[in-house]
Amino acid sequence: MTNLERFYRSVHGRDLQPWERQLAVRIAAALNTTTDDDFVVHLLLVYMSTNAITNMYNELVAARNGLAEHNRDLIQALTADLRRSRLVTAVLLGAAALGVLVSVGILGTVLNLSYGSAASAARLAAALESCESRGPAGAQRGLGIGR
Repeated sequence: MTNLERFYRSVHGRDLQPWERQLAVRIAAALNTTTDDDFVVHLLLVYMSTNAITNMYNELVAARNGLAEHNRDLIQALTADLRRSRLVTAVLLGAAALGVLVSVGILGTVLNLSYGSAASAARLAAALESCESRGPAGAQRGLGIGR
């Protein structure tokens, strides 16, 4: 059992996978040494760490790009909702203003009618008083017509 195999068994709890053993053999051949050399073990660990970091970085970039895309979609949806909300708000404010104008018109009509009825009542009262002030002669004349 080589240093590399012992290291993998103690750290990872498993034997070398075929591609890891092949990579160690290539590193040893490039350095003109054996896979039992500690330097080969260290280089293999550096490669594995760098590879893991690169994979994590790629996953982070993919997640960032996905979030950016979803944020763009969310901004577009929010912008459309705000436009729709502005339109609804403008329509509701217009309806409220129209309601206020109609209420003012109704109030004006009611006041005008009450003023007109008060004037009519005053004229009627004045006419009744004038009829009563003419006295009994007017009453007899009215009685004589009906006979």
